[in-house]
Amino acid sequence: MELTLKFNKLHEDVQELGANAWTKTKLFAFRVIFVYILLLCIPTYSGFYTGIFKLKLSQITYNDLQSIVAFWPPQFITIQSEEGVFGLLNYINLILALLIAFGAAGIWTGLDRKTLSYNKLYYWIRVLARYRLAYGMIGWGLKKIFPMQMVWPTIGMLNTHFVDMVEKKLYWSHVGVEFWYTVFLGFAEFIPGILLLFRKTATLGAALAAVVTFNICIANHAYDAGVAVPAAYFAIIGLFLTSYDLPNIWKLLVKQENVKPFHFYPTFTKSQKWIRFWVKFVFNLIFVPISVFLWGYGFFNGNNYNIPSTPGLSDTKGYYNVSLFKLNGKILPFNPNDSIRWSDATFEAWSSLSYRTNRSAYIDRMIGYSPLRVKGKKNRKLNQPDTQIADWFARANKNRDLGVTRWEVGGMAGERRYFFYNADTLKHVLYLQNKNVNARDERQVLNYSLSKNRIILWGINEFNDSIYVVLDKSLKIYPLAEGRQSVRSEF
Repeated sequence: MELTLKFNKLHEDVQELGANAWTKTKLFAFRVIFVYILLLCIPTYSGFYTGIFKLKLSQITYNDLQSIVAFWPPQFITIQSEEGVFGLLNYINLILALLIAFGAAGIWTGLDRKTLSYNKLYYWIRVLARYRLAYGMIGWGLKKIFPMQMVWPTIGMLNTHFVDMVEKKLYWSHVGVEFWYTVFLGFAEFIPGILLLFRKTATLGAALAAVVTFNICIANHAYDAGVAVPAAYFAIIGLFLTSYDLPNIWKLLVKQENVKPFHFYPTFTKSQKWIRFWVKFVFNLIFVPISVFLWGYGFFNGNNYNIPSTPGLSDTKGYYNVSLFKLNGKILPFNPNDSIRWSDATFEAWSSLSYRTNRSAYIDRMIGYSPLRVKGKKNRKLNQPDTQIADWFARANKNRDLGVTRWEVGGMAGERRYFFYNADTLKHVLYLQNKNVNARDERQVLNYSLSKNRIILWGINEFNDSIYVVLDKSLKIYPLAEGRQSVRSEF
């Protein structure tokens, strides 16, 4: 046994030296890269750790796991703008991390002048980066494999002018209208993550992850979608991992030369092997399947974080023309400039009523789940800190749909107002509350009467005025949706 350990130690020492000692330039470059990748892979903000300690296993959801695996890049400076805290200016944090890495490498060089190579450290930083990127890619992919991030446009959205939607809303809507393309995008992120979990396929997974996340970065800049910096940070990690085998791949495939790759692998004791096994078991064979299960369960059981789950009134989904509108008993004829009279209305499959009137709402720029970390109260209306509160409502035994508003309402300007409603089907009464976070105090109580293709509403609106509204369903055709369906039917 002792002889075996001595042989393994000797073998590791030989590996550590490698074919040749590293040059001073290579040693310094490694020190910079080591510190830089370390800053990218280890969360540096306290909220990440407090969130983990507050987790309750009995109430854990896919959003909790997502917040763990998809933590964001270092944020030494928070620049708040309409782009959120991951806008173009926030690349400064990646630059600051690099400057810190250079400073740390300088100190490291002064303290360590004897080491000839860092093969062991190089191995472990690649392990850290590999699993960091793997779990991030898996988390990003699952929200598209089970399409919750980019979902089918709501009827209200289909009846909103393009000019009234922010770029991200347009991008997500046009992707979400094609279900299977969204699923494909999910697997394009999920598969590289799975490949990264295995050492033999890690380089391929890293290369695919770098390509995919760089594409996400460009798309997010083009549509101001808010996660360009995190995508760039994933691409950097992917390039770092790919670079290890890239010279040999270039020699083999491009120069067509014989290659003798050098790979360093540490020697583990028996106890270290057991620790390694259980760590991999917990994180790979438990964490990944549980994540898949929770995302699948949420998708198939009405717990989509972008879509409300409370069923709407039966057979009311659709677009409605306003045939008659009375205010305090007085008929208001159609007038596109009227700030009170409804011009049209929509009912969704869930408990949501929207109507258009000549009265613009303060736009909520948060769209879907955007985990922005906003410090202080500056620009609070632009960067809402509570971007995902559906789980909080559910845990407090409140209706989670009051927290699922950011996909339906977020990023929408114009004149359409969205209301959540509780329906008393015995008394035929709707209790409505404005979904916009800037107008939560707007409430209405309306009685309703249903007949074929007609809904009549009457009661008190948000201004305590009496209204009487007759809505007639219109069989409206939407070219965006119909075009996708007709193309699909021809294949």
